[in-house]
Amino acid sequence: MSTTALDTAPDSEARPPRWRRVLTNTTFQVLVAAVAAAIFGMVAPAAASNMQPVAQAFIALIQMLIAPIVFLVTVTGIVATGGLKAVGRIAVRALVYFEIVTTLGMLIGLLAVNLLRPGAGVARPGHASGDISNYVKGDAANTSFGAFLADVVPDNAVNAFATGHIIQVLIFAVLFAIALLRLPTGVTTPILAACTKLTEVFFRMIRMIMLLAPIGTFGAVAATVGKYGPETLTALMRLVAVSALALVFFVIVVLGSVARLARFSLLRLIGTLRRELLVVLGTSSSEAVLPQLMQRLEDAGCRRSVVGLVVPTGFSFNLDGVAVVVPICVVFIGQVYGIPLSAGDQLGLFLVFLVLSKGTAGISGSAFITLANTVAATALVPVAGLALVLSVDRFLSLIRALTNVLGNAVATVVVARWEPDGLDPVRAVAALGYRPKNVQGV
Repeated sequence: MSTTALDTAPDSEARPPRWRRVLTNTTFQVLVAAVAAAIFGMVAPAAASNMQPVAQAFIALIQMLIAPIVFLVTVTGIVATGGLKAVGRIAVRALVYFEIVTTLGMLIGLLAVNLLRPGAGVARPGHASGDISNYVKGDAANTSFGAFLADVVPDNAVNAFATGHIIQVLIFAVLFAIALLRLPTGVTTPILAACTKLTEVFFRMIRMIMLLAPIGTFGAVAATVGKYGPETLTALMRLVAVSALALVFFVIVVLGSVARLARFSLLRLIGTLRRELLVVLGTSSSEAVLPQLMQRLEDAGCRRSVVGLVVPTGFSFNLDGVAVVVPICVVFIGQVYGIPLSAGDQLGLFLVFLVLSKGTAGISGSAFITLANTVAATALVPVAGLALVLSVDRFLSLIRALTNVLGNAVATVVVARWEPDGLDPVRAVAALGYRPKNVQGV
């Protein structure tokens, strides 16, 4: 067949019909699954409330691959960069950015809860325990910044992978990459090639698992509706409403301003991550999309060395949603119990949170643990007030996770933008609406 004949072949022979493309689109399937799950939860709440294991199984499949993907992406990214100076520069810039943005998030949370006063007129929890161990199980109640530092360095590399401790895996990966950089090329090249091939294998596995995202979403949404009822989904209490408003304000004002300064479009970034954000919306878990987020940001033009360092670190140090919501919850408890918190009290809360928010990184349910530890450490409000927050934590975790994922995506693009050749302008223009200063060659 001639080239002309190929060029003039109808598009319908090369591409499936539009209806088939829509039906096989994961985003569409997740939305349909969420709607079907909500209906199922209303029609058969008893059966729906038992669907949570389905969602947990989907998240477990993703978590199974997080540690090896973080290791492989970090190693290949650092070795490709070729120097320790660049690695240190990326890490320092990322941590400075994290502290600035999370501080702004805390201030927004405190401003929102003081202005809107969601706890005024809310009934105190009757028969709620004052023992913090009733709300935080095991050793999690004893976490502190010192304990976090002691736990950062793995004493067993295999155990770090087995437990999925992201920071420990990241530190092991950095040390492994530094060692590779100091070895002869004959040793480094085959190991780097093997890591690159393994990365492709693990990302292929992630794409396979993501085909199950509608099933995971169905289980999570059905369990939530079945347990709490549709009326809870439509009127979630003032605490959730104020938290959501504060998070929306944070995303629009803070992340939007950061995106404009970095010369890319926040809306385009959200569009690029729409599939990942929908999975977070359905599962209330940011970890469920960590590997996909890393791949998506790399596809959008961020250099692998930046993605491999910033994203895993951000999941422990750049929890924007937690930074906004936890101060709201503490002051909310004070308002419920009629305990006014002065400016000095809230400054103390601010400083304590800066420390404790790092102390629970890598622990399941870290946001509520951070809240419980903050309440216990500051002794400003009754511990029994945690019962109120626990009753709606499922909904708070949903909006926190969405903000955490989006905040870490913005952080990665910003750090990549700061780095020399850290952002591919051609891919970034298409995926992020990036506006380079010098448009020549783009």
